[in-house]
Amino acid sequence: MKNIGFVLCALSLFLIAGMLISGCGKKEDGFTVSTPGGKVTVKTDGSGQGALQIETKDGKAVVVTGQQGGTVTEAQLGVPVYPGVTVKANTRMEGAAGSGQGSVEMYTLSTPDNFEKVTAFYKANLKNVKNNFIQGSGDQGMAMFSIGENPAVTVNIVSDGKQGTNIQVAKKTK
Repeated sequence: MKNIGFVLCALSLFLIAGMLISGCGKKEDGFTVSTPGGKVTVKTDGSGQGALQIETKDGKAVVVTGQQGGTVTEAQLGVPVYPGVTVKANTRMEGAAGSGQGSVEMYTLSTPDNFEKVTAFYKANLKNVKNNFIQGSGDQGMAMFSIGENPAVTVNIVSDGKQGTNIQVAKKTK
């Protein structure tokens, strides 16, 4: 459990560092920091796209940030894709964040649609929901849906009423 906390803390710090470096305007930039506990590599391409990789004996985490664009499929997410979303980030943690088994992949998606419309889509289209929580309505709120065992997939929907709605899908694989 201590290793998971360390990995998440390091991930947050280096994610911030990566975003700061990506704003420097260089064509390519990056660095690697090695310690007895593992290695962290940050890479940017100067266009706002960045990647962070943390490797320890317990597993590996990879975070991709910046202007992702592109599309994502239902097969990648494990749940239906909300129409017209923009991919903001993709995070992958190999070794299931320290357990040594499986991996977790997380997508952060964004849409200008309001919270109520996005939540209604997932409420109608998700199958085998084990748990759900919905708080709020209209343009503001938070919702969470768990699908499968342990759960295998979670869908989190958050909106502050100002900049559309963010959808975060986390998928655990063996």
